[in-house]
Amino acid sequence: MTRRHFTSSLAAAAGCASFARAADDAPWSRSEPHMGCLWTLTLPGIPAAAAAPAATACFAEIARLNAIFSDYEPTSELNQLCQKAGQPPVPVSAELFDILEKSREISTLTHGLFDITLAPCVRLWRRSRRREELPDAAALTEARARTGFQHLLLDPAARTARLEKPGMQLDLGGIAKGWTQDACLRLLREKFHLTCVLLDAAGEIAAGTPPPGRTAWHVGLQPTAAGPQVRISLTNANAATSGDHYQFVEIGGQRYSHIIDPRTGLGATLSRQATLIAPTGALADPLTKLLCLLPPEESLPLLQKHHPGLHARITTAPPGQPLQIGQTKDFPLLPG
Repeated sequence: MTRRHFTSSLAAAAGCASFARAADDAPWSRSEPHMGCLWTLTLPGIPAAAAAPAATACFAEIARLNAIFSDYEPTSELNQLCQKAGQPPVPVSAELFDILEKSREISTLTHGLFDITLAPCVRLWRRSRRREELPDAAALTEARARTGFQHLLLDPAARTARLEKPGMQLDLGGIAKGWTQDACLRLLREKFHLTCVLLDAAGEIAAGTPPPGRTAWHVGLQPTAAGPQVRISLTNANAATSGDHYQFVEIGGQRYSHIIDPRTGLGATLSRQATLIAPTGALADPLTKLLCLLPPEESLPLLQKHHPGLHARITTAPPGQPLQIGQTKDFPLLPG
């Protein structure tokens, strides 16, 4: 039996049921598709005349960064770098160098469980999910031979990057949205002096200061399709969710996640979903993968050793058993 299911798992609200602009007191918002998903910017208490140019600049920044980070656009700066894999170092933009450097730092922290060089395995697994069959063993071996974050060489002084192995490819899908959210909030703060901001990228939430008259943003989490929604509070923080409760495929009776396990090159087989709250999207986005690939008793101490201010909530769905829920102390879960 095979089965696939895909949807978003986070929904945001500024203390109201929706962001519709029909009501006079409804928060101003605008949505646009970028990076393969829908982005929604919400600016409560801001007149439309002030909010519109800020939103235009924000979405222009997302489009600009996508032209650098995309692994789908043939002309992106990322793909131009990949085309020179195995060759001498390549000068890169400040934005690309920064996200590559942050990715390497997180790869080191997670002992390679987050690794942007897994692109050959990611592409192979995408095809396997579409076909609902495991990849050919020889093809998987060949793809894995072209991975390894230690083969991404960076020179901060010269601002160059080098992919040491011929045929290496990079996939920034696990960090690009979070990194871009950070850049957008910085733009809105520095250019437009806006801090009361909520930026939702298909369920990845970047929250600034709370709306007028409120102490925090309220964000809904949907742990499973059938289960009830829970809510958390966010202020000047990012929340990201990853896992297979929504995105999975069953092949030969085995359930596989869309998240690649670097130890096998295949989709992870642990049925788990994790939400991580962090000061930045560049941390929240990639570190959720660690929570999905390691048991909580291993992942949470590792995270809190290096980033003690992070908060996590993990749901595990063992076959034939009730949903298991664990979370860090002081995780901002709202009552009811």
